[in-house]
Amino acid sequence: MKFYTSVLPYRGRLLVRGVDKDGSQKKYRINYKPSLFIPTAKESEYKTLDGRNVAKIKFNSIPETTKWINEYKDVTNFEYFGNTRHQYPFIADEFPGKIDWDLKEIKLLTIDIECESENGFPNPDKADEPLICITVKDHTSKKIIVFGMGNFVNDREDVQYINCVTETGLAETFTRFWVEYNPDIITGWNVKFFDIPYLFNRFKYLLGDDWILQYSPWRVVEQRSTRITGKGYKKQENYWDILGVDVLDYLDLYRKHTFIRRESYKLDYIGEVELGENKNENPYDTFKEFYSNDYQKFVEYNIQDVELVDKLEDKMQLIALHLTMAYEAKVNYQDVFGQVRIWDCIIYNHLRSKNIVPPAITESKESFGYEGAYVKDPVVGFHEWIVSFDLNSLYPHLIMQYNISPETMVGFEPNRVNVENMLNQEFDLSDLDNRTITPNGAQFRTDKRGFLPELMDKLYQERVIYKKKMLEAKTKYQQTGDKKYWLQIAKNHNIQYARKIALNSAYGAIGNQYFRYFDVRHAEGITMAGQLTMRWIERDVNKFLNKLLKTTNVSYVVASDTDSIYIRLGEVVNRIFKDKSNTRKIVKVLDRFCEETLQPQIDKSFDKLAKYVHAYDQKMIMKREVIANKGIWTAKKRYILNVYNEEGVELKEPKFKIMGIEAVKSSTPAACRDKIKEALKVIMTKDELALIQFIDDFRHKFKKLSPEEIAYPRSCNNLKKYSSRTTIYKKSCPIHVRGALLYNNLLKKKKLKKYEQIQEGDKVKFIQLKEPNPLRENVISFIGALPKEFDLHQYIDYDNQFDKSFLEPLRFIVNAIGWSFERQSTLDEFF
Repeated sequence: MKFYTSVLPYRGRLLVRGVDKDGSQKKYRINYKPSLFIPTAKESEYKTLDGRNVAKIKFNSIPETTKWINEYKDVTNFEYFGNTRHQYPFIADEFPGKIDWDLKEIKLLTIDIECESENGFPNPDKADEPLICITVKDHTSKKIIVFGMGNFVNDREDVQYINCVTETGLAETFTRFWVEYNPDIITGWNVKFFDIPYLFNRFKYLLGDDWILQYSPWRVVEQRSTRITGKGYKKQENYWDILGVDVLDYLDLYRKHTFIRRESYKLDYIGEVELGENKNENPYDTFKEFYSNDYQKFVEYNIQDVELVDKLEDKMQLIALHLTMAYEAKVNYQDVFGQVRIWDCIIYNHLRSKNIVPPAITESKESFGYEGAYVKDPVVGFHEWIVSFDLNSLYPHLIMQYNISPETMVGFEPNRVNVENMLNQEFDLSDLDNRTITPNGAQFRTDKRGFLPELMDKLYQERVIYKKKMLEAKTKYQQTGDKKYWLQIAKNHNIQYARKIALNSAYGAIGNQYFRYFDVRHAEGITMAGQLTMRWIERDVNKFLNKLLKTTNVSYVVASDTDSIYIRLGEVVNRIFKDKSNTRKIVKVLDRFCEETLQPQIDKSFDKLAKYVHAYDQKMIMKREVIANKGIWTAKKRYILNVYNEEGVELKEPKFKIMGIEAVKSSTPAACRDKIKEALKVIMTKDELALIQFIDDFRHKFKKLSPEEIAYPRSCNNLKKYSSRTTIYKKSCPIHVRGALLYNNLLKKKKLKKYEQIQEGDKVKFIQLKEPNPLRENVISFIGALPKEFDLHQYIDYDNQFDKSFLEPLRFIVNAIGWSFERQSTLDEFF
């Protein structure tokens, strides 16, 4: 077998699917014979993490292994070692070295279904509405197949339409296609919790419980339930586990591998944001009218869903990235959605290459809270000439610097040190012979490198190599236009990005109580070492600049974050330039100042810190990121910079770097977000009067916008908690939840079945209303569009909306710099 697509334990055996060397699919059951290890007095090639000899025990089957563990688990002081998640040792046995996988040889199918909606939005658990059509798209061939039950005129070569006449015929025809196609991966938008559950529950209703077993190559299909948690809500969702077929929901991939919160996660919205494309609108008032009156356009409408998902993958490569991470770690595709399993396997394979055996997984350890990262209270207000310096991959490099690893920890003295006394060097650490110490008192040996820092270093160096290859391929592609370089760009990007994600997720695994190597002292040691690092460099930069500029106790570091500091150099500019009109010239001088003056001082400071703590290695590498001519801070992690130079590259046009300001928050209405950014540009480049004029102009335009454009987006949680049969909502109900409960009540009252009810966890919009109004409330929420049948459009409170959604986000900034939104009267006006 060339590579696997799934390796799953089932009833004492391993079920293996994969691709053979000739590109054909292959599957087999295997009676895997695991190995475990026990301590021995004899010299052995196998060692534990602490260097003890262990002997290998070979078992005849997985059940025999399980029985042996159960027999000895209660024996006092009995120890065994090894990985009892047997699929992973098998993968390591069968696929040593780098796995040569190819996405084109993996059968990847995008799916979307449509069903009737006589009684509101269909419930996938009930599946009581008939199916209308099923559309699939093969990712490699790009061929689309539509299984429908009506007359459809097909004029596209890449589309095949199959008229199944009846719903039962549709179920039978689609099932035959599935079995013949034999997919490895199913994707689509929200397919895990809607399309697949609806299909299977509907097929069970039409053709019996056993029918859906055909969808698994192992004839094992099981319904499962999972708890979905979000900010302020929890809900149970049912899904189907198809043994041997992975459902990689593109919605889940998008949420995991992109790090931007969106105001909506509907496919239409994401398509617009990422591709500049969205679906054609339903030309009718209701979904039922659409599929009943214009089947041709309805099928075309359905095809758009699979095309949008396929185009998202072509652009974003999230499935390719996800699979890269799986094969790099030698895990199953689903494992990549977590941090613990993937890191357990990365470590397992690393130790295995050295004949080191992992400890057995014990019952989950008790989880304790521990200190997090340091964020400085900023110097609030307006600052001229800001430069920022960032630490490179802070937490992985702290692990390297302090040699933090399970087998290197040699002591713990929590009462000996803390961040404050280490910052002031109040304690003599000269007695740390071959040891280093973190500010929580954890001590690690420095005469031997731990496996965790070794892995961090390996992944980091590999990322550097593949990023360089990616940039080289980009250069060649720009020079030649040859598409072979585009493939190299995509491949090397995914490999380097997979390593970046792995590095950044390592700390998350270390701090997880279910991790095999979890130790709260390690997790806290990392975060507190980060605190010490940031406070150390803040102090030393301030000391240096005060000495250089002959000032006393001036805070030149105006803000700092987990891994970055922001330094105001306006005084440096004042000392060098009398004429400050040439911004570009000042940027160039500050670039040199950072490189030739500040950078050596920063390097010197970190060398001093490493020496003080007896570090294994000095790994704090801080580089200049941006030069901005202006910056405004309103609070922690809330700032705006007007950037002219980024990582040594001078920008043709300055750009904003915005953090925590409502303009970039998904909870701000879309219409206001762009205008807030424009207002920020006015603030950064013009004067107070220009801002007042801008606000007046937008206020006039705002009152002509639709409710949908100016409403606040929110996630709607705790509907059940706040609902009341008698009063609709309970006391202290959040405003958007109140609006949602009122919306659902109005739908029932007016018998408007064509609109979806708001469900737990839905993304909604809410808007404030003037009173009195027919609803006798000051708010209404909705999904998509505010129904005209509610007769509430004339009661929209535009003044209140404008103040809360546009002026309020700007108020923090305007107050911080001492400006106003309105023209101020002066005595001169009276004469």
